[in-house]
Amino acid sequence: MAAILKRLGALTLIIACALPASMKPAPALTAELAKKCRSLALKSQPYRRAGTAKGTAQAQRDYYRECIAKEGKMEGADQPPPDTTSPDATHH
Repeated sequence: MAAILKRLGALTLIIACALPASMKPAPALTAELAKKCRSLALKSQPYRRAGTAKGTAQAQRDYYRECIAKEGKMEGADQPPPDTTSPDATHH
């Protein structure tokens, strides 16, 4: 019984030490990062008119969360968003 408790204690200690080492710390959320990611989210997912088939709120939130997780280093952030306002944007 004592041997089982020793092994269980050792296993618990190993897991307790290894778990924090494998976890990636969350990026520090600063006002500057939040503003940058909000701006990028709005550029990437601009508002659409009410009544369109697909809304943009969830897409904006998803983009914002991804931007925060990547500390503002988003691919294609320096490129202009596609023009979705013209009627010919989807009919090429």
